[in-house]
Amino acid sequence: MRREREKHITRLHIILFFLVIIVGVSLFLITKNILTSNKKYLEFEQVIKDSGKIYYKINNLKVKEDEEEAVDINTLDKEGLLSDNSLIKKCKGYLMISNEYDYEKDKYRIYYRPYISCGNKYTTVNYQEIVLIELNEK
Repeated sequence: MRREREKHITRLHIILFFLVIIVGVSLFLITKNILTSNKKYLEFEQVIKDSGKIYYKINNLKVKEDEEEAVDINTLDKEGLLSDNSLIKKCKGYLMISNEYDYEKDKYRIYYRPYISCGNKYTTVNYQEIVLIELNEK
């Protein structure tokens, strides 16, 4: 009788052990998937930022001090400036180019801030649909 009870406890331990492993592996894969999916959007934002720097130089933009100019990411793509445009069909967005005062260097400096919205997958903090609407109306 005691021997059967020990076998039952051992089987229960084995089942619990495998359940814990399955739950642990599942949580790991879910976390890894979330982190890697955000990585591709962050890399796309960097591509937009780099493209904006080239766009600024090519078009000889002059952004006045304490002002900003917006450029649609489709404009950057049409001009062939996006080195990686794999997300251009999934995302919409714009690049804000601003001339702001840099207190550390005590002078004005050009800043490039990409904003994208990729449905419910990813949206840049402070993304504003109104800016994109205004760009498309121009």
